[in-house]
Amino acid sequence: MSSYPYFGVPPSRHPRPAVDEPALTGKRVILSTPEGFVYDMRAAGEVRTDGDGGVVIDILSEANYYEQRFTRCHVELVSWPAHLVWID
Repeated sequence: MSSYPYFGVPPSRHPRPAVDEPALTGKRVILSTPEGFVYDMRAAGEVRTDGDGGVVIDILSEANYYEQRFTRCHVELVSWPAHLVWID
């Protein structure tokens, strides 16, 4: 067996609640849905209120997040309930 550090089992992921994250914008997130979990999403902003008393996070797909960052085009954000968003 070699002693190289990159051989072996990768560390397991431990998702954590997004509402506890101090700086959220740009981080990869996991969305919880009734059908299961949705991966490869990015937080497009910080935790905020939606005006109706709910706490939400603006979300983009990973592709749309980078498209917006590199081309400055407008991409439609999706507001997701914060308690259903996890940091990947």
